Amino acid sequence: MKLAVKQWGLVLGLLSQAHWVSADDCAPVNIDGWTQASFALSGDRLVVNNRPLRLIGVQAPKQPDKTQFDSQGQPLAKQAQTQLNELIANHDLNVGIEYDQAKVDDFGTAQAHVYVKQADGKIVSLQKKLLQTGFVLAKTQTPNLNHQACYYQAERQARQQQRGLWQLPQLQPQLRFPIAPSSEITTDNEGYHIYRGKIVSVRRSDKNYMLNMDTTGLRIRREHWDQFDYAQLQALEGQVVEARGFGFLYNGAMYVKLYAPFAIDQLNPVYQD
Repeated sequence: MKLAVKQWGLVLGLLSQAHWVSADDCAPVNIDGWTQASFALSGDRLVVNNRPLRLIGVQAPKQPDKTQFDSQGQPLAKQAQTQLNELIANHDLNVGIEYDQAKVDDFGTAQAHVYVKQADGKIVSLQKKLLQTGFVLAKTQTPNLNHQACYYQAERQARQQQRGLWQLPQLQPQLRFPIAPSSEITTDNEGYHIYRGKIVSVRRSDKNYMLNMDTTGLRIRREHWDQFDYAQLQALEGQVVEARGFGFLYNGAMYVKLYAPFAIDQLNPVYQD
């Protein structure tokens, strides 16, 4: 069946600030159309209608980049791609597309929440099923915040069961992936990780909220301040937290940009039992 809409258009708004209330919020709000996927480019990207489509809310391990010298990629990247290929193949490559606030990412690639139909006719989230395998991580980046609670809950389930990537901290701790202790940061820990460490200071400048671990600086740009309560950030000082995002080295230190409270475990409602 052809996609009902011809363009990667924006058709959905946010579900209000209550979109994180339920930890089981993966049910589709409004599927814009069903179409055929071809294959997975990675653990979080599909080819749909001959165009790449990124899955909102998940981050797969980075694959080796043959165009860059000594780019080894991240652990289990190939396995994540295989899992995504298997999931769409098991559902006849038929996928439902649901857009969020932004129809493309920072690189101009289309992005959406994606659904598949089970044999009993039930429509289920592809992101949720993928996160439950443990081969991808949940990711939050504004403004696409729909279904976040469900995605983190699915990840948490895989983590508790030590599936996929979540076996690595016990079996191969030297990889520091997906969790990178701030006290052990090396040049290999750039890219998307969960950075764990004690917050030793919380400050504010004209441009950033700045939360500093021993070797890792968490940064929240002014344009995202409306997503955070600064008093809650201040209360994190002295606590050990896990914060997820793309780490990059600058002047010998690791920096991570944060976009929404879900990125910090102490502020993520899914982790508040």
